[in-house]
Amino acid sequence: TFMPFHTMLKLTGRPSSSMLAARAARLVPPSMSSHAHSPFVCGGGPRPRGVPLRIRRRLQVQASEGSSSTSVPLKVNDEDSWVSDESTIIQEVDVVQELESALLVACMHAGRGDDQSYRTNENVAAVNDAVEKLANVKTTNSSKTGTWRLAYASTPLVFRATPFYWLVGEMATNIFNVDAERDLFPLIGSLQEPLQANFGDIIQEVDGDLLRSRVQLSVLSGALSTTLVTTARTVPLTTTTSQAQVVVESSRVTQTPLSPILDAVDVPVESIFDAIGAASGKGASALKPVMRTIYTGEQVRVEEVQGVTMVFERQ
Repeated sequence: TFMPFHTMLKLTGRPSSSMLAARAARLVPPSMSSHAHSPFVCGGGPRPRGVPLRIRRRLQVQASEGSSSTSVPLKVNDEDSWVSDESTIIQEVDVVQELESALLVACMHAGRGDDQSYRTNENVAAVNDAVEKLANVKTTNSSKTGTWRLAYASTPLVFRATPFYWLVGEMATNIFNVDAERDLFPLIGSLQEPLQANFGDIIQEVDGDLLRSRVQLSVLSGALSTTLVTTARTVPLTTTTSQAQVVVESSRVTQTPLSPILDAVDVPVESIFDAIGAASGKGASALKPVMRTIYTGEQVRVEEVQGVTMVFERQ
């Protein structure tokens, strides 16, 4: 049975800074250690190269059925390298798993985002560096399908890790010419304190092209709790890119004092916003946020939407 990384940490204890430093020294080549800023979060320069060959050898097992050969091709950049030692394959998998674990440890130290007391330049840089290493890993056989919990967002406004607010951002920017990043989202976030609101787990359930988001929210110091459920589908822009349009289909509010009445009420978000786009003369495509997949692995998934980097842990 797969044990989520945050659960494992509760059982084994939080790694010390010295442990993290030792792990970074072992996994990160010197040519990359000086890059404290990430192009994914800070809009920095080109992605640093120099990832060790053993890390770039991400499994791309293409052994033909019935083949008598014991060699297994591994992808090394754009050329195939052949190895016949099965222990080498296991070693490569261990390296990738260790990189994923290092990212989750860095996320734990940086905090999910809504508690900025954890955020320092050092631990944010650790997350950025870990994302960069994984972005260079060639993954072909890890599926997005599953349940994912938000472990890190590059913004303190963690509600932005949900498709509904991606859609709100597109509407503000493309229909009403409002700078959502500078004006709208901070305004929404400013309501959190007077409402004594707190966000619980932010979960994404992925099944093929279907994406369902569940956001737990409590207000008035927990006197009222609810869950916002948003259903969306993803449409790849091309077959060769990691980018996909997110089409928000519906939203509903569950687990309120009016349940189960409200639980069964789906707001037809797609139809409403398509009508808004058509009325504006800009069309429905103006309200389709784009999600860029940076990495998908066995433990973690990294996405970027509207300049916000999000790390999800598989449950």
